[in-house]
Amino acid sequence: MGNGHEGQPNTYNWTLPSTGEEECIGKDECNCVLRIRYNISTAEVGDNQPDKGFLDWKDNAGASPVHEDEIVNQDGLPHQLALDTSQYGRTFEDRSFVFHIKKRPSGVPASARIFNLNVRGKRGNIVQTYPSVEYDFMPNKLAIRVNDYIHFQWTGCDENPAGNAGEGTDGTDRSNMVQIKNLAEGKPADDKWISGHNALFRDKKYRMRMSMLDQKDCLSYEELLKKNNDDENAAEQDVQNCMKLNAASPYFDGGVYKMTTPGTYYYMSTRNHNFSNRDQKGVIDVQNLLPNWAIGVVVTGAVLFVGAAGVAGAMFYAKSHPHSGIANIFSKM
Repeated sequence: MGNGHEGQPNTYNWTLPSTGEEECIGKDECNCVLRIRYNISTAEVGDNQPDKGFLDWKDNAGASPVHEDEIVNQDGLPHQLALDTSQYGRTFEDRSFVFHIKKRPSGVPASARIFNLNVRGKRGNIVQTYPSVEYDFMPNKLAIRVNDYIHFQWTGCDENPAGNAGEGTDGTDRSNMVQIKNLAEGKPADDKWISGHNALFRDKKYRMRMSMLDQKDCLSYEELLKKNNDDENAAEQDVQNCMKLNAASPYFDGGVYKMTTPGTYYYMSTRNHNFSNRDQKGVIDVQNLLPNWAIGVVVTGAVLFVGAAGVAGAMFYAKSHPHSGIANIFSKM
């Protein structure tokens, strides 16, 4: 239900099992169920063992530490509480999700790390999406190492409540990824900027796929206006409007992508970016296996080791060749 500390989503970094741990992954038949329960307990119920903080059958009726709309006295004055005992120890949310674990693609080493990057939230403004949230990449801040892999995939929907705030065809969710210069930017980086900087996606073909989501049968803006009798709103809703991602499938699988160049990369979804909806942006920080200072220490140590080895070798040679020039040098030191 919303975000946690400093506005960041509550997350759990979950390492999925491998093919060696679960045979069903290798057979491509690993369907899993994740159940999330949101429980409420309170300190007023006491700390009796073994169920500290919870009520059991022994606390029924008059033995209960809490009572419905209880009247409590302080300084001889009565105070009636708005206390609903049915809220104590209650499960407010109980949701289940089904997902499928696939084996890693061929060519990806068993030792390589693969991070899943997807999208959370739904179509609508902050009121319409509650208790969910507006669109957001998950994780929206990802720190990885050089040569780690990212699996880009997300699921949208075609059956959101009609009229919820959002762009593109009404009732639908869609998200794409385009690189931006920094988080303050609200539009994609132009081609000139990308050519002079490290691109989030090095391959132009893959970059275009992540931005356009494999859409087909697209019309230009002029063709959309002609088709819809110059009605701009109708053109934005048109299923052939690929600029709004209307022709994309609800589910997009961008595949596994290897991050080989260190740097900090910023990106956004061009569709979900207006004053009614969340700024759908994210950051990927690709770091060297060792920080720069550690690399400097290693290089310095290697240079000193090579130098020491050279001196030791020269001393050994001088000792075994006492009449050599090197021996004369050491004799003068």
